[in-house]
Amino acid sequence: MVEVPVGRMDADDSLRDVYGLDSLGFVELRVLCEENFGITISEDDFSPEHFATLGAVVSLVERLLKEQKDTVEPAG
Repeated sequence: MVEVPVGRMDADDSLRDVYGLDSLGFVELRVLCEENFGITISEDDFSPEHFATLGAVVSLVERLLKEQKDTVEPAG
């Protein structure tokens, strides 16, 4: 999708401004996250806030993975 070495990526990088993602790119990123991490990104979570930067996407995926784990393995 993006041809930037991982070592040159930063959590605060704008997906639109730094990596040039357009509307289709954001949809593709959503699908890739869902497929690679086994999560579902709701319409509410598929927002500019959650897809503005690399760090925002990482935070979203981590939260969804935690919620999924908590649902499968209730605390206690």
